[in-house]
Amino acid sequence: MRKTIYSIGFLVIESVFSVGLFTSCGDQFQEEYPWLIGKQEEMDNNNEEGAGATDITVLEKELKGAIPFMINYSHEPNGSWAPHKYQYYRANSIDNYAGYWTTTKSTFAFGGPLPTLYTFPNDYLGGPMDNQIFTQSYNAIHHATELGKPEWRAVALIIQAYQGHEIVDFYGAAPFSDWRNLKRTPPLTYEKGEDIYNLIFDDLDEAIRILKERQPSREEFAKIEDLTIKTLSNGDWRMWVKFANCIKMRMAMNMVKINPGTAQSKFEQAVTDEIGVLTDTDAKDIAYYQEQNACALWRIGNEWHDIRLGASFENILKRYNHPLLTRWFDTNAYPIKEKSTGIQAPIDVYGVRTGISMRNSNTTGKDKGGYGPFSTLSGEFKYMHQSFFKRTESIFLLAEAALRGWNALGRDAQSWYEAGIRLCFQENGITDGTVIDEYLAQTAAKDIDYVDPYNNENNIAGRVKVGVKWDASDSKEVMLEKIITQKYIANFPMSAEAWTTFRRTGYPRIFPVDVNNMKDQGVDTELQLRRIPIEETANNTLEIASLVQALGQPNTGASRVFWDKQTETRGEQSPDNEFTLVIPVNF
Repeated sequence: MRKTIYSIGFLVIESVFSVGLFTSCGDQFQEEYPWLIGKQEEMDNNNEEGAGATDITVLEKELKGAIPFMINYSHEPNGSWAPHKYQYYRANSIDNYAGYWTTTKSTFAFGGPLPTLYTFPNDYLGGPMDNQIFTQSYNAIHHATELGKPEWRAVALIIQAYQGHEIVDFYGAAPFSDWRNLKRTPPLTYEKGEDIYNLIFDDLDEAIRILKERQPSREEFAKIEDLTIKTLSNGDWRMWVKFANCIKMRMAMNMVKINPGTAQSKFEQAVTDEIGVLTDTDAKDIAYYQEQNACALWRIGNEWHDIRLGASFENILKRYNHPLLTRWFDTNAYPIKEKSTGIQAPIDVYGVRTGISMRNSNTTGKDKGGYGPFSTLSGEFKYMHQSFFKRTESIFLLAEAALRGWNALGRDAQSWYEAGIRLCFQENGITDGTVIDEYLAQTAAKDIDYVDPYNNENNIAGRVKVGVKWDASDSKEVMLEKIITQKYIANFPMSAEAWTTFRRTGYPRIFPVDVNNMKDQGVDTELQLRRIPIEETANNTLEIASLVQALGQPNTGASRVFWDKQTETRGEQSPDNEFTLVIPVNF
């Protein structure tokens, strides 16, 4: 029986790395087949469905292996928790676009160079790169019902919805149906982002209905989730329903500018469902809670020294004198001296500006000078839970819904807004009500600019000016900026959502990149990257043509995904580049 190894990917990732714990990531085995995502190994050409099409026990094992690929925190399929794949998927791209982190290397032990963030093409253009979600849930989608377990079709629909809507948010279009059906022969057909969203809404509705009908037990869920380490539900089917509703409410809000009627309807369906969505009454996020393995961000920053705190996040937290700044991030344990003047900086939390040139400036250790001593995730959060959907995101979505006059479960925008801030403090270990109340009472942000203590040429004026205190006399635009800015803080480190919300609303006011090498694609430094372009190669010409047709725009970083409606206006000349400042308009 002949078997073939199929390479299916924007980048092909080998599942076994011959690298040590302290070696930065990359891939020495890359091939360019960017018309599909991910990697498929050892598929039987004659029967690609395999035993899982007829054996429910095999199907359950396949589905159990698929779930972690929504965000590959645990380095599947080998489960080593070494975050090589997370670095490819998020840390070197989307985590930077969101402003939370900055990649502080331009070369890696494996993989290509990354001279600046806005360099195209490069090897780290983000997003899902393993199609185990589709391959390992194929039988659950197509055969679980006939095998007597439609609840596993429901779970498969939810995890494909999670990855599918993020693919649309990152790239704008995808051959979603061809992936779901495991079409092997190119060319694959890209579908419009809006059509994929509509398909996913239907999938989520079906999944919710099935789970309510079947109500599988904890013992049943143990067949598809590791209930000791890698569990999203702790065996409670209601958490999967809440997960589906939360995805639905996120997607609905993403559409608010392009189709406000549908957005409101879908959002209200999710929140008024009898099981509902995550709120401040839930004990946990949809997340991995475990202390056996350090979280991905701690290892990438503290062991591999590939990332440091982003300047945007540092400056926003300092402008609010946020107590979590020094809990989440460490201060410099080694001296930082300005490279031209030799002036030594005081001990503090320091971030690195996104998009600066890192040529010949690789960080190799905290004690190695340059950006090495800058801040990483602190030891207190070495085992930070690794989320797929946070309660704080759901709460701030409800705050925005209330601001827009939608059904927000009988609470107003201020109530949800303040609840989100309080939960942010409490879930990160600050429970002193006086501290929280003082934070909530701030009427204006402090006038603090970003200073790069290693290279003052990267200094930039702080941009966030709104306070924290809720003021009923504010315009809706100012209220929204407050909601999104505090959501950005509270939802850390969920970078995909932060980048999506920034593009949708213009908030928070994160710094633009310093070096923009994508101007030839029309990328406006102040508007920032609007979608991730896909490199065209000799292998994918037909797929790129299909992508462009689905986008209705060129395959560039300046083109907008379908929900990213241009409503902003432009202001005065930016002091930091040749473009004019962006004035968000959301109402």
